Amino acid sequence: MKSFGFFILKTSTVFGSVAFLFSLIGLILPNTLLLGSPLDSNVTLEHVVGHIAWGLVIGIVSFSLRYAVIAGLFPIILDFDHLLQFLDIEMISRMAHSIPFAFLVAIIMILIFGKKDLRLIAISFAAIFAHISFDIFIGGGWAKFPLFAPITSESFVFTGYDWIIFEVMAMTIVVSASIIFLIKQKKKQIFSL
Repeated sequence: MKSFGFFILKTSTVFGSVAFLFSLIGLILPNTLLLGSPLDSNVTLEHVVGHIAWGLVIGIVSFSLRYAVIAGLFPIILDFDHLLQFLDIEMISRMAHSIPFAFLVAIIMILIFGKKDLRLIAISFAAIFAHISFDIFIGGGWAKFPLFAPITSESFVFTGYDWIIFEVMAMTIVVSASIIFLIKQKKKQIFSL
């Protein structure tokens, strides 16, 4: 059980650190804004629990408790990028809410934990989509993100039921990786007989 907790702590620390460090790029891009304290925005219990719940939904299709837990944690940890707002400096908001970040964090997870851990890689990538999904949902069917930051700081607006598309994409990524993992495990068992 000790390794369970250590895995959760280590992966969450890496994910949060990468999100925070990636967001530093938003300090030097054009079109920065003074965003104010993150406590003045939508930090509510509903916001925190919602991100965790949206992540748990994608974690269920990993068929593993430890991956379900990190899938629940990663979407809320993604908001570590808001910590920079406490410095009261101009920046691009939501830098880690982007597809380039999703690729970067997946690559870093591969480098640290190895390429054999498909579910960790998939959840690291999919957590961004789950987070975006909930942001659209809690925003009353409206939210905007710099989806391709830092390539461009242009924000893209998502409305209505777009949250469903992002959550389904996240689930598809995780279930695909999980099925591949389970097939490989089954083959190992067959060949070890």
